[in-house]
Amino acid sequence: MEFKVADMSCGGCASVISRAIAKLDATAKVEIDVAAKLVKVESPLEQGQIASAIEGAGFHPVATVC
Repeated sequence: MEFKVADMSCGGCASVISRAIAKLDATAKVEIDVAAKLVKVESPLEQGQIASAIEGAGFHPVATVC
């Protein structure tokens, strides 16, 4: 699944998002492209659960169609 996170602006933001997802699913594979403002996640969890984790970290994810 992939999310556009427009308010992610730096490596610190990326770290916060990665940690929030890891708290929910420690086995999730997370790839973050800060320049493109994209977060890609491989996890058995539902998209809404991952989005909620990102929101809980203070960001506003928008799911993209892959």
